Amino acid sequence: MILKPKTNQRHRCAILGANGYSGIELARLLLKHPSAELGACISRNTEWKLEHELHDAGSVSVPTLSIELFEKNLAQFDTVFLATPADVSMELAPRLLATGMQVIDLSGAFRLERGKFEKWYRIPHFCPDLIPQACYGLEPWAEITNSKKLISNPGCYATSVLMALIPLIRSEIIDTETIIIDAKSGTSGAGLKANEALLFNEVDSDCTPYRVGTHQHLPEITEQLDLLTGVRINPHFSTSLLPLRRGIISALYLNPGTRLKSRGDEEIITEIDHALYEAYTNYPLIRFGRLGRSAAQDRSLLSLKKVAGSPRTHLSYTVESGKIYVFSLIDNLLKGASSQAIENWNRINGFSIDSGLNQNEGQL
Repeated sequence: MILKPKTNQRHRCAILGANGYSGIELARLLLKHPSAELGACISRNTEWKLEHELHDAGSVSVPTLSIELFEKNLAQFDTVFLATPADVSMELAPRLLATGMQVIDLSGAFRLERGKFEKWYRIPHFCPDLIPQACYGLEPWAEITNSKKLISNPGCYATSVLMALIPLIRSEIIDTETIIIDAKSGTSGAGLKANEALLFNEVDSDCTPYRVGTHQHLPEITEQLDLLTGVRINPHFSTSLLPLRRGIISALYLNPGTRLKSRGDEEIITEIDHALYEAYTNYPLIRFGRLGRSAAQDRSLLSLKKVAGSPRTHLSYTVESGKIYVFSLIDNLLKGASSQAIENWNRINGFSIDSGLNQNEGQL
């Protein structure tokens, strides 16, 4: 296998794990990115071909390399995306970083400090010295510069929840002692590996809670809120499986904080309006608004169909009798994984945050 020479016009990228759901979405986005060249997919199964997955003319020219051949040609690449399990990311990241290339990891390998990682992921951490070097890549809240070489992409549930909670906690709108999170995801969040619980006959016409209070994204949520807001929370956190391919809807049931406890519903919701506007007015990949203003807007903001296939976050909210209801929707394969990885790649390479993403919309 002879790779085409690297040009200076585009950044050459490779994807490890391109044959998984998130990896395929990542390949789709890179093929259309104006500043990226997808130079290779890396897989243990070199008979797998990207052109069999994507109906895109560009996919035909993307070779599938073995890990060994890829490592012999590292100088041909600027960035590698690891759409791999955490143990594979831990094995490969040190070697890749040693060459000076950018590594964007979509697994949970570098999201938590060592003790929490080993407790919640139930495997030993092979390279804990890399954890402090990793930048947690939740856009637009990430503090990423082009000096960062290791980006840890957030988890899908964590992304959905944090996008809603960070501005509300920073603005002291909610009581942080009484947070309830009810999050539901499509089946692609579990990955491509065979799993009896994900068979069509098992998930069809059902909604099944799983890992209630024990999901590995819970410590990620609490740790990042502590870092980004200075507030430690201990929420109720329930996760459920929906009979859908993709999409996450997180329902947050909240109470007003001390500052707003004596205020009326309209005053509280106005504070939420202001908090979200301040947080996201310069961030193009989000839509937010009050519920109840129009049936059409409610359907758009609350519809997983509208967000599936889109890199955007949809936030909607209402206040009734002093109780705050917030809904956060994302595509678990895009904002929850691949398009967020592209946002981070855009950031470290000096491109607009939505470059290569703003043409993607949800279903009509």
